[in-house]
Amino acid sequence: MVKVVVATSFLLIGFSAKAQDFQGKAEYFSKHIVKEGSKLVVKSDEDAELKKAYEDALKQATEKMFTLTFNKKEALYEKQQTLEKPKPQNSTVHVEMIFSGEGKRYINLQDKIQITEDDIVGKEFLIVDSLKSYDWKLIDETKKIGGYTCYKAEAIIPVSDKEKKDYEEYLKKQETKASLFPIDEPKEKTITAWYTPEIPVSFGPANYWGLPGLILLLNDESNMLFCSKVVLSTKENHKIKVPNVGRKVNQEEFDAFHKDIMDEVYSR
Repeated sequence: MVKVVVATSFLLIGFSAKAQDFQGKAEYFSKHIVKEGSKLVVKSDEDAELKKAYEDALKQATEKMFTLTFNKKEALYEKQQTLEKPKPQNSTVHVEMIFSGEGKRYINLQDKIQITEDDIVGKEFLIVDSLKSYDWKLIDETKKIGGYTCYKAEAIIPVSDKEKKDYEEYLKKQETKASLFPIDEPKEKTITAWYTPEIPVSFGPANYWGLPGLILLLNDESNMLFCSKVVLSTKENHKIKVPNVGRKVNQEEFDAFHKDIMDEVYSR
């Protein structure tokens, strides 16, 4: 059993959550969950430099900090910028890992839209689409996070028809040529969230929203996200900028382009 202890600190500045108009900024620590069997297999235990380069790259890629800026109607989730660590001068091995979906994500509850910046092989896209909702199940279970009383909620994300079709196509291609990049069979996943009605906004980390309170802790089986700091104010000091970089497409168009690129990679 692995026990995770989360230390959180929260800052409240002359604020009443019952105020009609307010803004806030929350910081989230994101830990990407590496599934068993998805790690790089290093054949030689003697290659210590390669193993260390891989482990350092994995940690750097899987542990990130994000900021959620929000008001009652809209929110922007973006990765915090950090200085790149210098590469060892005497190292002959360099490993770099990048997970997709780390672009800016904007949600507008009034207009029912979501806008996401993303890129594929250096090409930037601005994905504009209708707001995706979640079928949350509220659970009568509470716990304290950073002094806030939080309530549990769960949502089941079923496997989509598109995911099933893509996997079937992948299996057919495997019959003629095995890919160096295996794809796991898609399965439904359970999202577990802890939200606090004491901060009455329907937002959370990444593109998760729709609960009667700010989400402070969330596990979607791919990422563990927890809030380390919240600043709330009735003053307009956190301007929310709508993402505007990249070729404008909807989600279906972006998925089609992404599939074409991945098919090319997997066929190598």
